[in-house]
Amino acid sequence: MRTFKGFIIKCVLFLVPFFVLAGFYFYDDPFKVLREYKKYDNDPIFLNEDYIGWKTYKNYRDSLHFDSFILGNSCTMAFLTSDWEKYLNGSKAIRLYGTAERLAAVHRKVMALDKEEEHIANVLLIVDATLLREYQLSTGYMHLLPPEVSGMNKFKFQSQFTQEFFNPKFLVPYMDYRVCRRYRNYMRGIVNPDKNIRNVVTNDLWNPREHEIEQLGDHYWEKHKKRFRPRPGEDRVHPPVLMKPQIKLLSEIAKVFQNHHTKYKIIISPEYKQIRLNPADVKQLKEIFGAENVYDFSGINKYTNNIRNYYEGSHYRPCLGRQLLDSVYATHKTTR
Repeated sequence: MRTFKGFIIKCVLFLVPFFVLAGFYFYDDPFKVLREYKKYDNDPIFLNEDYIGWKTYKNYRDSLHFDSFILGNSCTMAFLTSDWEKYLNGSKAIRLYGTAERLAAVHRKVMALDKEEEHIANVLLIVDATLLREYQLSTGYMHLLPPEVSGMNKFKFQSQFTQEFFNPKFLVPYMDYRVCRRYRNYMRGIVNPDKNIRNVVTNDLWNPREHEIEQLGDHYWEKHKKRFRPRPGEDRVHPPVLMKPQIKLLSEIAKVFQNHHTKYKIIISPEYKQIRLNPADVKQLKEIFGAENVYDFSGINKYTNNIRNYYEGSHYRPCLGRQLLDSVYATHKTTR
């Protein structure tokens, strides 16, 4: 009896830390997936943008009547809804993007919007070779789509976040920051040191580097020159990425647009590395969506030549986004 009692005590003592941490998880709701929120902003950790964007859309769709959608990966930060709406004749836009977004996720979102909306008036789809290549959904808590979009069981969806919370790679930096409120380099990718400001209605993102650029001027690009790898200055082309699985998904997306009589534009990103999307892929996109709706800004051109259009080697600024929108909507001409 004494041995059994000791065993029970040891079990309880062993489980106490787990219950304490579980209490923190349910109280803090660090991923913002346990409870409903009217606003998603200034969270101390990086959140799942696919989930946050969809919840923001559902929060305001009835009052603001969103009918226009910006889709793609994090490069969509260059396209502010307020800038795009200038070309939309009174439509109301929201950005529904995902970190390292895949074509599969864009497809699921379009299918979900098809069910949610009687009319999808406008779509701005930002693509690159990486997005177009991936025809299967990403794994990992940062890339999970909401259950109503992905079809995933809600329990499985929640369990993914719970497991991640107890993963030491997340738990240690999170609890360190929660207690000390001090960012340390090892927290990179978990804790958000910049505290990007999210528009709680349109899901636009204001990048704090804009403030740094205002302060430093041209010195910004000198200060961060390590973020900009030298470019060879010669024409380079991505290998083709559009095969049967990707073409099937793209064709289904185009079918939804046709059914809704959507006015859509496909923008191929002007990546800093100046590698052109493969001409065969560009041709395929034009065959699916219509040549008049596909705009290729990849490769070496006046937009990518200007380093001041970029925060670093992966993301471009709203000042470039505005130039591209003007090229697409005002002149109705491609850059090639």
